[in-house]
Amino acid sequence: MTALKQQLTIRWWAIKNRRRLAQTVRNRLPKSDFDANRIRREQTRRITLLPDCKAAFHHTLPSLSWSRRTAACRYEWARLQLFMAFVVLPLLQRCDTQFFHVILADKRWRIPSSLATRKCFDRPRRKVRSSVQRLRDQGEKPIFVAAYELSGDRSLTGNYAFEPHVHLLIGGVAQEALKHAFHVRLPISMRGRDKPLKILPAPKSELGNLLGYLTKMKAQDRVQYLGSNGRPNRTSNRMPAAQFAEWLRCMTTMPITQAIQFGGFAEPITSRFVHAEMATIIGDMQ
Repeated sequence: MTALKQQLTIRWWAIKNRRRLAQTVRNRLPKSDFDANRIRREQTRRITLLPDCKAAFHHTLPSLSWSRRTAACRYEWARLQLFMAFVVLPLLQRCDTQFFHVILADKRWRIPSSLATRKCFDRPRRKVRSSVQRLRDQGEKPIFVAAYELSGDRSLTGNYAFEPHVHLLIGGVAQEALKHAFHVRLPISMRGRDKPLKILPAPKSELGNLLGYLTKMKAQDRVQYLGSNGRPNRTSNRMPAAQFAEWLRCMTTMPITQAIQFGGFAEPITSRFVHAEMATIIGDMQ
């Protein structure tokens, strides 16, 4: 990394430029909560919370340009937001195809919060791999971004577990073909209100919103409650401190390069995500 590029990276994170940096990202990813002022504080808090996991985090901004860390690192998250806004979004917007937002959340993937590591994402990852391969075997050419997440799941009975799931923004495939490829076969005893597969249209005008949502990497609980009609429903709550610590420890075992998956792009987008210097990404904003 040249001295000039290192200076460019640091300049963009200077106090006088942070507001412009945040606004630039949010203009393209409106649902992103990117805040350059808050990122440093959150990074310090996380390192303090898990002092035995310091290697999972970047400790300086320039190091973003020559190495990748884990999904727990807020500097990596910031870089991911920039990469989505200024590299991935323009590529998707140029695609002449219909996109869909696919959500996969199989209750059989749930795991006790104290046991969560990156291995809890193996089953969602295998499901995505087999589904995409099924589409390709049928002659389809899907282009997609997949984001693997972990949320807390609290039932009406008070049972609590972590629930791995995956969001995909996928195009080049008809909705009916997606339903067949990503179909989840559940035993009769598990069939009910919770659907493991959801497929929603994603208009081009919403691609920026969806990329920001897919890559939020936020510790949240999905809490079950009884609605006014007497039926169970779910809402998102902030994850309690004890569970947040377990969530964060799990994220320290998950390389950022495994939290996000790209497929079907005409150019080697995965390699760009792994190796692109921070200054190169930020330079696109000038």
